Amino acid sequence: MGPSLCDPQSLIKDLNPQQMEAVKYYGQALLIGAGAGSGKTRVLTRRIAWLLAHGFWASSILAITFTNKAAAEMRERLAALVGPEAEHMWISTFHSACVRILRRDGKEIGLTSGFSIYDTADCERLVKLISGDLNIDTKRYTPRMLLGKISDCKNSLTSWQDQLKSVNCDYKPGQRGYQVSAGDVDELVAVVYAEYQHRLAMANAVDFDDLIMRTVELFQRCPQVSEYYRHKFRYIFVDEYQDTNHAQYVLVRELSGIDSGEQPDPQMRGAGRVGPSWITVVGDSDQSIYAFRGADIRNIQDFEQDFPNAKTIMLEQNYRSTQTILDAANAVIARNENRKPKKLWTALGEGDKIVGYAADNAQQEAGWIANEIARIHEEEGIAYRDIAIMYRANAQSRSLEEAMINANLPYQLVGGTKFYERKEIKDALAYLQAIVNPADNVNVRRILNVPKRGLGVRAEGLIASYADAHDTTFFGAIEHMEQIEGMSARTTKPLGVFRDMMHGLADFAKDHDTKPSEVVAEVLSKSGILEELQRSEDPQDASRVDNLSQLQSVAAEFEQNTPDATLAGFLETTALVADSDQLPGENEDFGKVTMMTLHTAKGLEYPYVFLTGMEQGTFPHQRAMEDTSELAEERRLAYVGITRAKRRLYVTRAAVRAQWGQANDMMPSQFLDEIPDELIDWKRREAGVERMRASWRNDDDEFGGWNDDDDFGSVPFGGSLYGKSSYGGSSYGSGMYGSRSSYGSGRVQYGGSSARVASSSYGSSSQRSYAGAGSSSSYGSSYGSYGSGKPSGKSGKVTTRRVKPKTKPVDLTKSSQASQTDNRSGLSISDVHVGDRLTHDHFGMGTVIETQDKGANSVITVDFGNGEVKRLLLRMAPIEML
Repeated sequence: MGPSLCDPQSLIKDLNPQQMEAVKYYGQALLIGAGAGSGKTRVLTRRIAWLLAHGFWASSILAITFTNKAAAEMRERLAALVGPEAEHMWISTFHSACVRILRRDGKEIGLTSGFSIYDTADCERLVKLISGDLNIDTKRYTPRMLLGKISDCKNSLTSWQDQLKSVNCDYKPGQRGYQVSAGDVDELVAVVYAEYQHRLAMANAVDFDDLIMRTVELFQRCPQVSEYYRHKFRYIFVDEYQDTNHAQYVLVRELSGIDSGEQPDPQMRGAGRVGPSWITVVGDSDQSIYAFRGADIRNIQDFEQDFPNAKTIMLEQNYRSTQTILDAANAVIARNENRKPKKLWTALGEGDKIVGYAADNAQQEAGWIANEIARIHEEEGIAYRDIAIMYRANAQSRSLEEAMINANLPYQLVGGTKFYERKEIKDALAYLQAIVNPADNVNVRRILNVPKRGLGVRAEGLIASYADAHDTTFFGAIEHMEQIEGMSARTTKPLGVFRDMMHGLADFAKDHDTKPSEVVAEVLSKSGILEELQRSEDPQDASRVDNLSQLQSVAAEFEQNTPDATLAGFLETTALVADSDQLPGENEDFGKVTMMTLHTAKGLEYPYVFLTGMEQGTFPHQRAMEDTSELAEERRLAYVGITRAKRRLYVTRAAVRAQWGQANDMMPSQFLDEIPDELIDWKRREAGVERMRASWRNDDDEFGGWNDDDDFGSVPFGGSLYGKSSYGGSSYGSGMYGSRSSYGSGRVQYGGSSARVASSSYGSSSQRSYAGAGSSSSYGSSYGSYGSGKPSGKSGKVTTRRVKPKTKPVDLTKSSQASQTDNRSGLSISDVHVGDRLTHDHFGMGTVIETQDKGANSVITVDFGNGEVKRLLLRMAPIEML
């Protein structure tokens, strides 16, 4: 038994009854169902401290979470509770824990301790090289697509050998001249996967998915290693368990020893020294939103079946949001089936109503948000740091950014190009990786001609060919450059200089291994990267010099904060940075509005949140219209978004949204329908175009026609004024809707003022921080996670129904009136009643089971039989009443 480190009663005196029960529970398996804002981190850290207070050893504890930021917060809280003893626990992310295990024991499966960790860019570069060697069309089969398929295999723990067997392919990794069948995607993926793993092994490297998969392989192939860690970690804690994929699920089972057959010692307290470990998982099935990365919600749903005698304790008291916000979240998530009943409540009071706004288009939506942010900042004294704008997809940020720039409002965009993905940083890190691991072909090839030294494509090809022919690494070929045929003296001289420089840098790094910042400085100096940028007259290169300076500062900070700092350890840290790790800490004030996707927002909270793009096809995403499981995930994402708000939530939508240069009518999101109407204060319930259509049909307008209290009521369509006042010198003035903006063109004008911005495409973004219009910015593309979205592991068939588009895209260049007046059905809501029969051009005959009177956007729900129930926008549906 270990020393008792704190008073047990002090750990539970300020907890509610359910939190207290979770902290004190004494048993092998516990699931803490922690609702949003219910204090799960407090409960998890107190439970760990409770064990230590009762004499259990800190070194027997493993606590795993998903981000470095969450791990750091947990570490700090535990240090405050139990003091220096917290240093003896393993508190880290899944990937960091696996790196630590593989550094120690990876040699058992062929990994030496100095292995490199490839990020997404490195992996794509490697797949591109493989595709070139195998004559694969990279336009048809992009490296990103192939990596997505490979990632799916790894998340489901499917080895390259099994993948080759599944397609009856006899390819041998390293084989030359193999012809892949052009039309057989499965065989192509299997071959690339096999060659990809072969080259990773040759380079003594792993990718992110390998960190989990190869650790599982290590445990399953080496019983002595598995037994060591199983006996070491007797108390395992997993945060955000609903986000685990199949590989992580198996890893947890391996660590816990639940399948080992080893029996516990009944004479020992707690988990003892043998038998299964005690496991505590914390999570919320209502916040499982990462299926596209392979997360399997069944891991948390089936916990009680997976771990014998498991107990579940639900935490439902919320300490973050007002009751109005929680009522909205509860109402939305209650529509999901097969979930454990849970209803969040708070003692914080009812609070402000949710604020709703319906805009004519995305630009108007963004303009209203910018004006509202400026208003609450000026009139209510709300700090910019307390405000967040959230959206379903990165592509939506374009119009929002333009509005923020024109309103002269400071903001930071999270989830774009990360610091470590900028070219100059990647180049510097590639030098460091090549020094630590000369077998790392991808990074050695990256720096061969950086900065330019006369070693172009031809030289690289000669070296690569020699390496292939002699079964050696790329740098091994450089070591024998005198033996490479066809190498001219013009090439040999700079190649020799490069080889000698790398030898010198490797020697320096060996002598200064505990001082990564000095190694960084030496690399920047001797490689010529810094000198080239300093000589440049390009103003962008000045900011790149600043970035390299920041890299050296990061290395120095790592030295100060890490007792046993090494260069390899520093590279490990840079490789394991997540999007959310870019965010300012709780006590930092960057003075900027935060903009991010809803997936990035998971785990964060802000007093004021704008939830944008609340339209069918935007949020929920178009994919969810065809698949009930995807719709359930989208609803969980809405639940996450709503519960990010602490004091006031805004929901906004656009009646028309541009995609691929075309404008499309957008139906209000069904999630808006699911929020009780009395919870929302609509500043503008219907967009102008929607009310115009309603007035043309002479329908009764419950919203008072054009005379409601918004800034758009007295302005003709096409000349909408974005607010009556001007904030920060910006006026959303007389811009004609549809006439000044070309979606994705990179330039937009608002009433005579213009701003140059980067064109944005779906799935790509840039990290930009603006203190106002005209600030410098850096641009670059970010691929993010490249999983294809198929859940893996436990099998389950998903039936997908394909639905033909019901409307033609609207051309933005045509008259707005002409493009917005169509009523395909010719019906009004008064013509349709529950029980009526109708026929649909695509779905056939059906029965009306629900009607919703929303004026121009009235909706009917129709049962077409065989479990096919559809919500239809009445004015656009191709139906005929029977």
